[in-house]
Amino acid sequence: MVYVVGVGPGLGLYLTRAGENIIKKAKLIIGGARNIDFIRSSLGISSDQEVYSLGANLADMMDKIRACMDEDIAVLASGDPSVYGIADYIKRNMSECQELEIVPGISSIQYAFSAFQIPMNDLYISSSHGRQPDYDLIFMHDKVAILTDSKIGPREIAQEVKKRGLGYTFYVGENLSYPDQRLTVANADHILDRQAYDMCLVILVKWRSEDEE
Repeated sequence: MVYVVGVGPGLGLYLTRAGENIIKKAKLIIGGARNIDFIRSSLGISSDQEVYSLGANLADMMDKIRACMDEDIAVLASGDPSVYGIADYIKRNMSECQELEIVPGISSIQYAFSAFQIPMNDLYISSSHGRQPDYDLIFMHDKVAILTDSKIGPREIAQEVKKRGLGYTFYVGENLSYPDQRLTVANADHILDRQAYDMCLVILVKWRSEDEE
């Protein structure tokens, strides 16, 4: 059985009990260095568990999974594996894998909305990880969460908001759940005042006119 396990945001403190139990019983654990280090230090990795460090080449990971299909495999995914995560890639690239289970985790989006105390109702989710966001589609929505990367982050999004003359409040969560977590609430002008942001999630909430209150 292949399990794609969401380990939650940041340091892994939000790993669910279900995810923990699956990782403990897995014969093969696949994950990035940070997630592997967390599992090793918090749960421990026994001598009969094999560890495969996930790199940039996901095709190699798929080859490893295919070679170990007779064992329980835990693929560690940051946040929730179904929110722009690795679960969809595994499902699409391994049609012969009938025994696939996705174990949900707390996403950075859920964490950020709780940190800012904003309801997630009517939320649209987008991402700039290795892709160009569809700003026309994004700005059709009143409430948006955008997973960002080093190329397209809060400043670039603020520039697009300014260019279109739109009114959004920015809620920027940096290094979410880490000791150096930083939460910022600002308009586009103030977002542009800062030159750099680190490991960001951006939430946009459209300004409401008095007639809409």
